[in-house]
Amino acid sequence: MRKVLRILLILVLVAVALLSLPYIRYRRTAGIVPAWVRIGGLEVHGATESEAILSLTKGLDEPLELFHGDKRLVLRPETVGFQVDPYAMLKEAQALDLPNHLVRYLIEASLERSPRTLEIPLRFSYNDAALEAWLDETIAAYDRAAGAPIPVLESLTLAPGKPGLTTDRAGARTAILAALATASNRTVRLPVAQTPPLPISVEALGSLLQARLDEFPGIGSVWLHYLPTGEEIAINADVAYAGTSTLKIPILIQVYRELDAPPGIDTRKIISETMTYSGNFTANLMLGMIGDGNWDAGVAEMNRSFKTLGMKNTFMATPYDRKLAVAPRIVTEANQRTDLNTQPDPYMQTTPRDIGTSLQMLVACSEGGGTLIAVYGDEITPEECQQALHYMSFNEMEELLVGGLPEDAKAVHKHGYVPDTHGDVAAIWGPSGPYVLTIFLYRPTWLEWDYSNPTMQDLAKASWNVFQQMAEQ
Repeated sequence: MRKVLRILLILVLVAVALLSLPYIRYRRTAGIVPAWVRIGGLEVHGATESEAILSLTKGLDEPLELFHGDKRLVLRPETVGFQVDPYAMLKEAQALDLPNHLVRYLIEASLERSPRTLEIPLRFSYNDAALEAWLDETIAAYDRAAGAPIPVLESLTLAPGKPGLTTDRAGARTAILAALATASNRTVRLPVAQTPPLPISVEALGSLLQARLDEFPGIGSVWLHYLPTGEEIAINADVAYAGTSTLKIPILIQVYRELDAPPGIDTRKIISETMTYSGNFTANLMLGMIGDGNWDAGVAEMNRSFKTLGMKNTFMATPYDRKLAVAPRIVTEANQRTDLNTQPDPYMQTTPRDIGTSLQMLVACSEGGGTLIAVYGDEITPEECQQALHYMSFNEMEELLVGGLPEDAKAVHKHGYVPDTHGDVAAIWGPSGPYVLTIFLYRPTWLEWDYSNPTMQDLAKASWNVFQQMAEQ
């Protein structure tokens, strides 16, 4: 028995010897927090309460350095109401089951193992509304929508706009809170995605046409209809202008509506003369075809047709070249505008939208659809509309609008001018599909050719160039 007790005593003494040094180390370093406990990722054992509080708060009140792309921002914790609660963390650490953990610590230390630690997470609070407000302000200041294409007048093209920047709000929030909760890394790169610039489009083309038209020293208008999508560009498109020879387009349409059979040789000659050389007398003969031999009846029928087709700002008071003792006063919405006044011819008027629409209807009819067939049914056929366009292709004027197109471009047009007003209406089969382009220009008293011709050519060239860009993107 004595021998057993002696052995037990020896074992106790050995155990005490093995555990005494770890215990002494533990007692020396424990302080208010057990040595195996970390708070907020920090080891604060051996510290007094004030020292522990200082350790837990040190660095967490420093501002964050944030980057939105290449823009440097600073966020101070107080801005979002960020506060650490060291007392709650110390209380949580001190409430651990200390005897059990002490035994574990001593055993692991005696076996020369690193004691397993317990983590007390960082306890903090912040003002969520303040954080959201800061994100709102930052996103509004530094995010940007994808940029629209930029007009380049030197080349009459569109340059790509700027890429957009979009902040991932949820990701930014998570990254900011993580950075606020650590003193070791106070730098955040906000998750910002770059979005591509807006594509080349009909809408963007409008900005280029407007920029070029702004250089014209007078009143200018553009109406463009892109047939593949129905998109339109309308720049002063509802301003009243002298109708001039552009009204020969709807007259041509009406002639084909009146025909019950393919035109004979005499009719073809009249149409050809009118559309090739823009003859006014032959245009009046076409009015006679519409009015059963009576030019005035033809004028009346044209006015009814204008209304039927929705051309509410277009009219003819007399046949071409006829003047009355007292000039007529026919009121339309367009000629009652006070902001833009072109002093339009009282005998025949139109707007770029109206006359452009008549050609757009003709092109659509040639392809088997559109308003003309919907309104007039079998009174006009796609074949007749194709013939009408064929006669328009005889126009020998190679300047103005068509002068800005490539030599091999497929286009038909009808121009017209009086001393103060020049107009041109064209159907163009462009690089990305057919479109109708109408341009009218006005200067008081006299419109110089050196103003109108380059302007129209540039506008036509710009349109072609942009549709080429659309086809290539």
